[in-house]
Amino acid sequence: MPERRVLRRVEISAATSGRNTMPRAISSATTPSARPNKWIVLLTVVLMTFMSTLDSSIVNVALPAMQRELGVGAADIQWVSSVYLLVCCAAVLVFGRLGDLFGKVRLFQAGVALFTLGSLLCGLSASLPALIGARVVQSLGAACATANNMGIVTEAFPVEQRGRALGIVSTFVSLGMMCGPTIGGMLVAIYPWESIFLINVPVGIVAFAVGLKTLPRDARPVERERFDLAGAVLIAPALLTLFFALTSLASGVTPAMLVLLGVGAVLLAAFVAVELRVSSPLIQLGIFRNGLFSLNLLTMLLCFIAVGGTELLLPFYLQDACGFSSSVAGLALTAIPLAMAVVGPAGGALSDRIGCAWPCLVGLTVYAVGIVLVGALPATAPLAQIVGLMALMAAGTGLFQSPNNSLVMGSVGTGQLGFAGSMVSLVRYMGMSAGVTGGTTLLYGHMSALAGRAVTAYVPGEPELFLAGFSFAFNVLVAGVLVGAVLTAAAMVLKRRQKRAA
Repeated sequence: MPERRVLRRVEISAATSGRNTMPRAISSATTPSARPNKWIVLLTVVLMTFMSTLDSSIVNVALPAMQRELGVGAADIQWVSSVYLLVCCAAVLVFGRLGDLFGKVRLFQAGVALFTLGSLLCGLSASLPALIGARVVQSLGAACATANNMGIVTEAFPVEQRGRALGIVSTFVSLGMMCGPTIGGMLVAIYPWESIFLINVPVGIVAFAVGLKTLPRDARPVERERFDLAGAVLIAPALLTLFFALTSLASGVTPAMLVLLGVGAVLLAAFVAVELRVSSPLIQLGIFRNGLFSLNLLTMLLCFIAVGGTELLLPFYLQDACGFSSSVAGLALTAIPLAMAVVGPAGGALSDRIGCAWPCLVGLTVYAVGIVLVGALPATAPLAQIVGLMALMAAGTGLFQSPNNSLVMGSVGTGQLGFAGSMVSLVRYMGMSAGVTGGTTLLYGHMSALAGRAVTAYVPGEPELFLAGFSFAFNVLVAGVLVGAVLTAAAMVLKRRQKRAA
């Protein structure tokens, strides 16, 4: 009874004083009364995540069929694939900030709807310009959704379960990227090329409908900050030109590439100048002074550079050097997503129990060992040995990615989760692109140096030339992974010092 009287007096006091005793709401928070089952939230998020990453790789296998039916050249049809990553890279930070301001769930659902509409338009396109325009719509939807998916999951799960949840998201990201060629090849073998886009429509409709019922509602902010339009206008073309310059580097250093690099650098400098002046910046640049955030993000970048490079070169090794058919090579490469599907969630669960730092460090070490061993394989290596070592590499990345995502997302406040999630997506896009460009440059650059002439493809009858370039590229890529391991160790030391200081 005394407790009830005390509680009653507190309620009356709050009501009569006119003060709001509820905590201050922020745009990314969810209302407690509308907090759904967190595992259903995760299922909804990974469904869209898988679709959006799948579409970054599923198109490549259908490009020859598109080229024939649309009657265009090989250089032109490549834009169907390239424009998707270019737009995603340019827009993802803007959508992350919009998620922080207006609600991550709202932006995620808008992304699902836009992606589904873009997929439908792609399937109905009868010309290359129409198809590229539809891909822009589709990629805007993908960027909008993926910029906010990590933030939604981070809010939905308590700290002790966050690693497992983010591990599942990371697994579906990897599965989407790796399964694209396989699923696309199966669809194009049976149906017209439009099927690779139209298959997204019913899945997208289901994902949107389920999201309406299962995703939490965004709380209304007490004070909504203004959106930094000037910053958005500068950062999008800056990232677009820098990303395009990076992808064109594989063709060599050209005047056009240098111009793009210069324009991107100028736009980026102008963006930083604007962000330092405005009261509500698109990116609060002070976040990069957060050592844990920056170190773990840089480690992620180095890991994805290695992932992009190794996954590009492995099919060439299997088919050109070893002589396996494309079907056997494709089947062997499924060891990578399968290993990640097993180890990714397990790594996340492990990080929930013992912390994130050690799984990151062990994962990078295992990945580095796998890269070295694969890079040293001869052309006569048994298929079982190749598959086993590729699975070892994938196990290392799977063990690393989940706790690394947890470290990045857990190092910022709730009001910056949208930005942090969009940075994770941006780093993944940039790292993979840099890896593809760097892997190609390292391989053919070393082959050319050894041959004494320009080499831009596998030289029949000279497998040792390819293997030398292959090994050199892998050894350079593993150096980046080892640097990432050092950065992870540095982050561990920094976190201990922060705890002692507290």
